Amino acid sequence: MISILFRILVLVFILWLFRRFLAAFTGSPKQATKPKDGNSTGTVNHMVKDPVCGMYMDSRLAVRHESRKKSLYFCSEECKKKFLSKSAGQDVGPAAAG
Repeated sequence: MISILFRILVLVFILWLFRRFLAAFTGSPKQATKPKDGNSTGTVNHMVKDPVCGMYMDSRLAVRHESRKKSLYFCSEECKKKFLSKSAGQDVGPAAAG
């Protein structure tokens, strides 16, 4: 009985290794890479900080604002409005949030 379980375990392990080997050459869709510019596009998710209240949240759920330099992420529309009203006439960026 133990030898049969051992053979099944070895077979499952060999199949897993074979699958990993094939995935390395075919470029498995599960392996998402982070874009070089640091912005969250596609399936990559990362934590971002709201420049107004300092709250961290998933970039896919955050309210996004595009500026000339980069993307800013906010926890809510209220924080986005506060930031934009504070930075009116200034360069929009995390340093402007104070």
